[in-house]
Amino acid sequence: MKQRVESRWIVIYAMILGIAYVILGATEFTLGIYSLFSPMDNINFVGVISADIFGGFAAIVIGATYLSATSILRGKYESWGYILVGLFLSIVYGAIYLLIVCADGLEALLAYWGGEGEWTWEWLTSGTAGPGLLRPEIWLFLASLPLAYLTLGALRQLNILGKGKTL
Repeated sequence: MKQRVESRWIVIYAMILGIAYVILGATEFTLGIYSLFSPMDNINFVGVISADIFGGFAAIVIGATYLSATSILRGKYESWGYILVGLFLSIVYGAIYLLIVCADGLEALLAYWGGEGEWTWEWLTSGTAGPGLLRPEIWLFLASLPLAYLTLGALRQLNILGKGKTL
């Protein structure tokens, strides 16, 4: 019974992340399509969600993957794979956006060392990836880390990953 209660909280957490990813992805995708036909440059929503067709599509896929894990509540243990794949995709895309922010910082540092201007911290909030560190995919990646810990612990208890109790 304890495992079922813990699984329910993990699925609820995955559903919350899935809904957040789908909303973010739909917004980014819609802004990206709108920016194709709009004469305005640099369209964004509230200064944080940028117009990104491919990033929006990736966020929708991640959200749909998380939302597919609801069958765990019906006892289908194969559905743990949806959470694991969603976590993997969250980590990959979060790491990509973090690396883009780090590359922007390195570019600013090299420009400063080369005498091309003064050092500013502006690269943290604006750069190649749009809003820089404020990019929502980075924060959703960080929000998915507790889910990774809880999921791996639950899978060990189910003896799917080994070192746990048997069913």
